[in-house]
Amino acid sequence: MIYIFSIIFVLSILVFFHELGHFLFAKLFGVRVERFSIGFPPRLFGVKWGDTDYCVSAIPFGGYVKMAGVVDESMDTSQLTGAPYEFSSKKWWQKALILVGGVSMNILLAWIILSSLLHIKGEPIVPSTTIGYITENGVSQKVGLQVGDEILKINQQPVSTWNEVVDLYLANLGRQIVFTIKREGKVIDLVFDKSIIEQKNAEQLDIFPRFQAIVGDINPNSPAQAADLRIGDKIVRINDETIDNWDEMTTIIRRHGGMPLEFEIVRGEETLIQYITPETVSRIDESGVDHMVGQIGIGPYYDQKKLEVWPALVKGFEKTIFISQMSVKGLWWLLTGKKSVRESLGGPIMITKMAGDFAKIGFDYLMELIANLSIMLALINILPIPALDGGHILIVAIEEIRRKPLTIKTKIKIQQIGMAILFALIIFVMYNDITRIF
Repeated sequence: MIYIFSIIFVLSILVFFHELGHFLFAKLFGVRVERFSIGFPPRLFGVKWGDTDYCVSAIPFGGYVKMAGVVDESMDTSQLTGAPYEFSSKKWWQKALILVGGVSMNILLAWIILSSLLHIKGEPIVPSTTIGYITENGVSQKVGLQVGDEILKINQQPVSTWNEVVDLYLANLGRQIVFTIKREGKVIDLVFDKSIIEQKNAEQLDIFPRFQAIVGDINPNSPAQAADLRIGDKIVRINDETIDNWDEMTTIIRRHGGMPLEFEIVRGEETLIQYITPETVSRIDESGVDHMVGQIGIGPYYDQKKLEVWPALVKGFEKTIFISQMSVKGLWWLLTGKKSVRESLGGPIMITKMAGDFAKIGFDYLMELIANLSIMLALINILPIPALDGGHILIVAIEEIRRKPLTIKTKIKIQQIGMAILFALIIFVMYNDITRIF
């Protein structure tokens, strides 16, 4: 049931704020709003207040604001009378702001969520600069970085946390980047040449930190919770194998799904022995292949640095911009074939699974998921595809250039084409979800 409640919560938040953006700008410019719907028809229940029917509809994958004087997905042309309260009677820039209102509200929602998490929970700080994992065949591997390397400086600037490593790498994109590392007692420089970064699409750092095997999160109803593991516990041995870091621990656990393991745990001044049987779960690797692996339901330990309101807003804005940039690049890689559809594209089923999984971990993780999805929803909606906000904006631009509106017949035809594209895409992504999971 947590998956059902989680996806309803996630979609309701995303759709409500998106449609609220259209609604507020429509009201600002005096456009009559006939319906504010969460979900697509048929209508289930709601209330009529003034000119607007506020309702919840049966199909949960979206929502809409029905404005007088606009040809939209409903294909309703009965209200095109030329009255001053109609969308079609407004100036082009007013129409554009109404249409972009949903996208703007989605970006604003993401900013508010990310800033609030930074203020309330804090910014996760990884207190390590030692490399624990390197993406195979990535730019870092080509340059010569290795697991176990300790990063000392980036372009002569000292680093003491992984956050600083990532920030300095991104800040220096577009120019040569020099990593000063310590390997087996020797200090050496490795150069990320500008041409290599561009060739390898290395806008994201493809190395990850080495964590200590210290428990930072415990999933509800997990084997770890059942065994009474606690945040701060350090795992030093599993069966007869000594554990030095998080990767060594997870490698053993992943190999032993359904098999009991003996954990030696240091808790404060105590050393405890716990027997834990990892549950067997399905996980999809980087190549899209499904594997059954073991997990006990824990996450790595982070330091947390709570930010005051203004610094949280600044950092939250920076994170919003960064996620937006990465999402745009992801869409571009998908469209140009640099990333496979199977690997990158997820639909309602995958989102439902993600929402349930994140909700199990904690409400803050679920909210961060909403922020990321809100940005992606904004970017998809602004695409110039008929039936999406970007398609409507394109029509407004064409009409302004022509100095006369398109015919109603043409607008209906455009919407029909757009709806056909969207339905085909929905069917495709749902098929993709099913094949990835099963």
